[in-house]
Amino acid sequence: MAQEIQNSGEPPDMCSDAPTKQERLDFLKQAIAFTEWTIRSFDTKAQISIAAFVLSINPLWSILSSACPHAASSIPVAVLLVLLLTSVLLFGYVIWPVKLARPQLAGGWQNSGLFYVADPEHLTASMYSDQLNGLAIEAELAAETLKLAYIRDIKSRRFKNALLSVVIFYAWVLACFLLARTCSAAG
Repeated sequence: MAQEIQNSGEPPDMCSDAPTKQERLDFLKQAIAFTEWTIRSFDTKAQISIAAFVLSINPLWSILSSACPHAASSIPVAVLLVLLLTSVLLFGYVIWPVKLARPQLAGGWQNSGLFYVADPEHLTASMYSDQLNGLAIEAELAAETLKLAYIRDIKSRRFKNALLSVVIFYAWVLACFLLARTCSAAG
């Protein structure tokens, strides 16, 4: 085939490889489903991280208090508790819903907001049904894909910040253990 195209001197027909409308719609639906799954996975990971993180504190606290009896009243342990609370709150912030700013809902694209209804209190069933009649489904699904990508990016950033706070927390735990070692030697 390539030999025939070169011999004829005509460029290949690129339109034959273009996806059909149904293929584009299927692609958008799959992109939406995958992005929703990713968003839910960030929420699930954050919930599991909160539980695991809080449960890991008990043995750390026991080791720290047995190494240094007056550790609970020290400034490094107070900082440790602040870091603990910060980490738990940052994981909770991953779960917190993302509020989309109106201009950012569709990345600047005009859409009717029928897939992601921003304010359902100002929309009746008959209005919604009437708007569905003139809907450009591809544009609506593309706008929804962009909105979900925006939410996914925000939740990803929040999750990374929470993980960074955990790393800082455990680095501070190590510092507290080193300080507790000198505490028991001095006491």
